[in-house]
Amino acid sequence: MKEYGKKISRYLMKNKKGRFYCVAGVLYLLAILFVMNDAWLYQTPIVKVTKVVTIVEGKSKSTRGTQEIKYKQKIRGVILNGTNKGKIVDFSNEYTYTGMLKQKYHKGDKVLLNGSENNVGSSIQCVKRDTELIILLGLLILVLMMIAGKKGLLTIVTVGINIVIFTAGFLKSGDDADVVAICNKMVIFFAIATLIGLNGIHRKTWAAVLSTLCVLFLIMMLFDFSIHRYGDLDYSNLEYLGSMSNSADIFWTDIMLTGLGAIMDVTVTISAATGEIVRKNPSVSIRKLIHSGREIGYDIMGTMINVLLFVLASGMIPMFILKMNNEIR
Repeated sequence: MKEYGKKISRYLMKNKKGRFYCVAGVLYLLAILFVMNDAWLYQTPIVKVTKVVTIVEGKSKSTRGTQEIKYKQKIRGVILNGTNKGKIVDFSNEYTYTGMLKQKYHKGDKVLLNGSENNVGSSIQCVKRDTELIILLGLLILVLMMIAGKKGLLTIVTVGINIVIFTAGFLKSGDDADVVAICNKMVIFFAIATLIGLNGIHRKTWAAVLSTLCVLFLIMMLFDFSIHRYGDLDYSNLEYLGSMSNSADIFWTDIMLTGLGAIMDVTVTISAATGEIVRKNPSVSIRKLIHSGREIGYDIMGTMINVLLFVLASGMIPMFILKMNNEIR
């Protein structure tokens, strides 16, 4: 063991990348251990389930006439935080085999109750999943760094910046804020932060930023023209927002933010390829360069359109299921 330890230490001393991954791995494990024991950070009561007894309570009829088996669980657990820390509590949970409204709980689960710091409550809100989230997020970060190296790290940084921009943009806006104006500003920040963060500051980056914003502007102008020329859309799917006064604005921003990622992907691909052509052959003519960029666009257009189709279709699956279950055509 000592010899293996010496070999590992010599390898880490010589290999800078090995030291970096070693530190990253240690930080990853520390983060997991911290989140596994972070109940003291929560004001909501957290209970670790120590005993579960499940019985079949009967059958119930669903809205479509099918039979669903109902289960009832008697759950015992120990409180992990608050003034009642260490106290044993008992409560019940009912669920069906489909798990549509409530889920099944198991021994060892950590769950959040519906009470407060002083009053634990009488039912479960949800499972505490921050540990699983940190495990998956940490694995994603480590895999990105191992596969893409510096680019992977920059990807993580730009995603974090975009999350901050998105959160700040909507948290600082009130109920009467102009959603379109907010998203217009966010789109500019998204494009600049992502493209500069991933590619650095040079001509290819600024070409990608400029082409992204120009193409997005043209697409939204075509969308606006179509709305004014052929009539407004059916916004019935947005009725669950509670207010229908700005449905058109919400749909506008939805289209704009959906298209931004695809446009940035295409513009970076074309600008990087044309930049490489210019680097390899500085005497290439503008006409040939435009032709090359157009051919690249033809090659990636089909896959990009299908990507957008699949993304939008996956977002509509819950609405399709809701309409099918209620026999809405």
